[in-house]
Amino acid sequence: MPRADPNDVNPTRCIAVGEGVDQAVTGKLAKFAIQGCLGLVNLVDVEFEGPAVPLYTKEPDETGNIHVTYTPPVPGEYKIIIRVKDKQIKNSPYKCEVIGEGDPKLKKVQLVEVQGKGVIVAKATKENVFFVDARRANLNAGLAINVKCPERCSAQLDIEDNNDGTFKVKWKPTNPGLYVVNVKVEGVHVPSSPFYVRATN
Repeated sequence: MPRADPNDVNPTRCIAVGEGVDQAVTGKLAKFAIQGCLGLVNLVDVEFEGPAVPLYTKEPDETGNIHVTYTPPVPGEYKIIIRVKDKQIKNSPYKCEVIGEGDPKLKKVQLVEVQGKGVIVAKATKENVFFVDARRANLNAGLAINVKCPERCSAQLDIEDNNDGTFKVKWKPTNPGLYVVNVKVEGVHVPSSPFYVRATN
């Protein structure tokens, strides 16, 4: 991919996506991607504030995104500060919760399944549906679902409890764009969450 002119890159239009910018587990590799930087990896700086300062790597891919990986050594609340050309990107600093590897909540969330077209693709102004199956987790409470929307967009969200450990989720984005669907149990992402869903007309 051709190298972009650094003067053409607006840091406020860059954004970090991926579970590792929101949540991680001690001793496990965490990762996220920085979008909108057009492969200018040398202009990107990542800083961690928290109980420890993990080492990290950053590598560009063929689309121009920059992939960051790190392994947090201790649990706690961290801030991930991301700068491009010495200016913070959109939503920086990111708040990241690092969970201890032995936390019993981790076992519970691994038993939760999310299925349905609504976490893969979506239609703007239409009702999009997906399902959460928490029967194996014996879930009585603690399920939380939310949708992060692009600028000047919003989404209606409705969660139907089927009273058998399963849930039907309907959401309707107002406009096309990239939406982030978070599905958590007791504050911990279930497998594959967050879901990055592009809504189209």
